[in-house]
Amino acid sequence: MKLVLTIIVFLFSFHVVSQEKVSVNYNDISLSDVFIDLENRFNVKFSFNSDLVINQFVTFQSEDVTLEDILIAIETQINIKFRKESDRYYTVKRLPKTDLTSTQLLQEIVINEYITSGINKVSDDASISVSPKELGILPGLTEPDVLQSIQLLPGVQSPTETASGVYIRGGTPDQNLVLWDGIKMYHSGHFFGTISAFNPYITEDIRLYKNGTRAKYGNRISGVIDISSDNKLPQKLQGGLGFNMTHMDAFVKAPISESTAIIVSARRSINDIYNSETFKNLSKRVFQDTKISEGNKVFEDDQVTTTKDLFYFTDFTVKAIVKPNENNEITVSTLFTKNKLDYGFLIEEYDEASQDKLDISNHGTSLKWKHIYNPKLSHAVSGYFSSFDLGYVGSNSITDEFNDELAKENGIDDLGVSYDLNWAVKEKSSIGFGYQFSSSRVKYLLSFEDSESPEDNFSETNIDTNNNHAIYADYQYKVKDKWFFNLGLRSSYFSVLDRFFIEPRFQLETKLNSNFKFKASAERLHQAVSQVVEFNTKDFGLENQIWALSDGNLIPVLKSTQLTTGFVFNKDGWNIDIEGFYKNIKGLTSFTLGFNNEDDFFSKGKSTVLGLELLVKKRIENYRTWLSYALIDNDFKFSNINNGEAFPGNADITHQVTWSHTYEWQNFNVSLGWNWRTGIPYTMATGIMDTPDGSVIVFDDTNGARLPDYHRLDISTTYKFNISNNERWKGKLGLSILNLYNQKNILSRTYEKRQSTMDNGEVLREINKISLGITPNLVFRVEF
Repeated sequence: MKLVLTIIVFLFSFHVVSQEKVSVNYNDISLSDVFIDLENRFNVKFSFNSDLVINQFVTFQSEDVTLEDILIAIETQINIKFRKESDRYYTVKRLPKTDLTSTQLLQEIVINEYITSGINKVSDDASISVSPKELGILPGLTEPDVLQSIQLLPGVQSPTETASGVYIRGGTPDQNLVLWDGIKMYHSGHFFGTISAFNPYITEDIRLYKNGTRAKYGNRISGVIDISSDNKLPQKLQGGLGFNMTHMDAFVKAPISESTAIIVSARRSINDIYNSETFKNLSKRVFQDTKISEGNKVFEDDQVTTTKDLFYFTDFTVKAIVKPNENNEITVSTLFTKNKLDYGFLIEEYDEASQDKLDISNHGTSLKWKHIYNPKLSHAVSGYFSSFDLGYVGSNSITDEFNDELAKENGIDDLGVSYDLNWAVKEKSSIGFGYQFSSSRVKYLLSFEDSESPEDNFSETNIDTNNNHAIYADYQYKVKDKWFFNLGLRSSYFSVLDRFFIEPRFQLETKLNSNFKFKASAERLHQAVSQVVEFNTKDFGLENQIWALSDGNLIPVLKSTQLTTGFVFNKDGWNIDIEGFYKNIKGLTSFTLGFNNEDDFFSKGKSTVLGLELLVKKRIENYRTWLSYALIDNDFKFSNINNGEAFPGNADITHQVTWSHTYEWQNFNVSLGWNWRTGIPYTMATGIMDTPDGSVIVFDDTNGARLPDYHRLDISTTYKFNISNNERWKGKLGLSILNLYNQKNILSRTYEKRQSTMDNGEVLREINKISLGITPNLVFRVEF
């Protein structure tokens, strides 16, 4: 395998270094003249609107540069984007004006390629922009999965090996603010997180904030993932459909009039039609060591028969766009996602039947009106409604003996409105003001009915509402190509606690010279709704967390303080980005985290995260390679756990390295990526001890041991082709292989007591959850 990788890298390097290089000396040269010069030098053609080159000039001097290096340099100076249609032809388009209410800047913002095409670092902003339409091929992905794409960035991890299990700088997934067209999302995955719940083919932009978040974002303490669907009016009917080995999808973009359009999309799993090898592998990974895979066995040799096996997921979206004139835009967006599981089994020897039903849905609607008064003043008015519902019923019975039933319900109804005003005071200064109101109604129900022992029956329910009022302001000062300063302040009132919280935000970026940039940021964040671990459905093994509001006692408000500083270096196609950060989180409890040691049932604590992120990227013509490294030291400290001493956090991945390669040749794309990281901590069990209340598992120090290191190699390739002579109909074929050398990584380790068949006693069983094995996937798409 090492020999194969060496040959691949050598062939890539041999080809790319043979690409033509030239020396250029453009000193305030008009863009039209630059295009003519490049067409003559490289035998290429640029297609563009003549208005695009008016009053546009380029200054760039360098020796031994490729065409791609020159185009990148032009993109950094002029607000345009190049798209390679073939080896010879390029189209050039002006970048759309940035959403003023998203950035609170009236100037257009140029974005630069960060690691590969479609993943860009936003100038004068701490965010990273991902455009699925422009996204280059990524290791292991033949389709631009919205959440998996950002996991290649340093500081973004998924210890659970899922799409929706995004841990940003030590924060848990529920601490991330996930928005889709302004709708708060409380469940962002399909098939228990293995696939993101957002259709990439109607997604226009994904903004990821790891730090330096704008004051408009609130009520989460970790990262922000702001997803925007397509916002452009199509000039003609457009659409596409396709399938892979897990699901199929289709979308249509239809103009209704010159000022109105509608966009519709839908996806659904295909496992009930065709149970592919891909879906089998995902099922094996998801259901291992759960009630479904184990069949509720009492003894290891129990024979279990499946009586019902139903699972599917689906999502669909509808969006209406109205642009009556250049100064007004109205959009209405709707999203619906659903996951349904119905599984039953029978142990014939005991006539014991069991059934598990799980329904998870998340839907929402948003309305937004943007109005531009003049080039210096604009506002946006928006509103949204989001609803999350989870329902689980598990039953277990033996005819004429007992019938037990466990139920769980969890739901959130979230309604919000906001107003943003943006004013460019001067050429270099701008101010943004805003007000937000949201009302979150959170409910949960846990109940158990025991037909043999009614005294053990219980029912616990809670319904509470938090009304959140927030006002915020940002002041920004920008000197082009020199430095950028942002100072923000957000004040929030949480009715559930009857308290105000103040959140200052600060960001600074400055160019030290033509190649170096210095950056720093600081912020304080609060969160009043989070997920807590409940142990009643522990035997089910899936979705054992519920959303709950802070009560100031058992579930405190989460508070985070983060400081970040770093440098960026750019020269001759090399990009080096390094950031160090410190994060302090307070308000953690064992309810919100859960620990294997059940004796530590409730405890309050905090976490301290120290981290370093490094990204090194090199681009040579159509070849890109990038190496990312993250060092994260995430320590927990709880009052009555581990004798009050600090210990590693549950998802403490100390070191993580990702090395990726992509290469484009005509209509072929190939990508290879290797991922290595240290194993996460776990609490080791040492045996079983008898007590007056029964036997218990004896544990060692909390998170005192570590799993073996994790490593995996992924590869993917795609081929794009024209179906029709006029190039209106286009197709794509793709193949990806996850975990190419079938590494058996351990994702988690827990323990349970199991009845022994030898002496009717109990034995300690070690449960290792194994990562996804070698998993191929195919994709076929047609678009017009």
